[in-house]
Amino acid sequence: MTAKGIKEAVLRDPTDFGDVDYPTALVNVTNVCNLSCAHCFVFRDDNPNSARDKMDDATMMRQFEILRDKHNIKSMLFMGGEPMIRKDLVMQAAKLFEIPAIVTNATYGIPKLPGGLVTVSLDGPEHMNDPIRGDGVFQKVKAAVEARDPDDQTTLMLQMVLTAQNHHGLEEFLEEVKDWPINGVAFTFYVPRAEDDTGLAWDDLKDRDPVIDRVIAAKKKYPGLVKANIGSLELMYSERCLECTGENGENCLMLGTLPLYMGDGGNFERTFCCYGNDVDCSRCGAYAVFNSAYHKRIKGEDGYHHRSRHYAKQWP
Repeated sequence: MTAKGIKEAVLRDPTDFGDVDYPTALVNVTNVCNLSCAHCFVFRDDNPNSARDKMDDATMMRQFEILRDKHNIKSMLFMGGEPMIRKDLVMQAAKLFEIPAIVTNATYGIPKLPGGLVTVSLDGPEHMNDPIRGDGVFQKVKAAVEARDPDDQTTLMLQMVLTAQNHHGLEEFLEEVKDWPINGVAFTFYVPRAEDDTGLAWDDLKDRDPVIDRVIAAKKKYPGLVKANIGSLELMYSERCLECTGENGENCLMLGTLPLYMGDGGNFERTFCCYGNDVDCSRCGAYAVFNSAYHKRIKGEDGYHHRSRHYAKQWP
């Protein structure tokens, strides 16, 4: 085989996802992570998540370009695993998209992404976060945030995933981080799988409603810090949420996003939704789902556009 033939064999084309436009996409650049968080949706049994399946950098860059051009992808959210394990790849690939965003645990530091969004995951104050994400993680993230250049034109957000187990700490968390050099704090709710038995989900969504009330109260108390629409949060109430999701995702605007998971043999696979395959849409807590619905309903704007904007800025 010629050298050219070898190169072409390595730099294979991506999986065929049809001819639909996907203005927003997310990509699991690696299935490897240095943490093991109890609520992580990526590593559920029914999702493609084997740590051994890896696509080399050159092939992934080629596939990004092909997918971007074929599907008109404007916004790309880089995730993992922990995407900063492949930092060089992610920072190079981010330049391919108009609206790049990264979700990271920040234990490898906080990347500079001028004009883009970096979201750092923390799940409450230290005494709640570390049992979920690992001993010493809270202080390591705090040190990384304090060490960053706040003038590097990167939008830096913290995001707390609220669950039935940690929601009690949301107000304490805001008090802890309100003076950090960040652009804001986002809250989203745990997205359970079908017949979820983790104890992280609310069995009855009416029990989640008071927590939504508290997030709305936090937004009113810290309007510049908490990055959320009150209207979006109100759509999450138990008596309204199915209007935005449906029992099986039939009303969900986020199904117009292309989720790229690292599957068998290092090939991209599309999961049913951004949160994987076996999700319980009837109990969805993903803020992005309701924020997209809010903008489409209230402002009459295209849902795809606001999903892109959600990745770039998690506030109105």
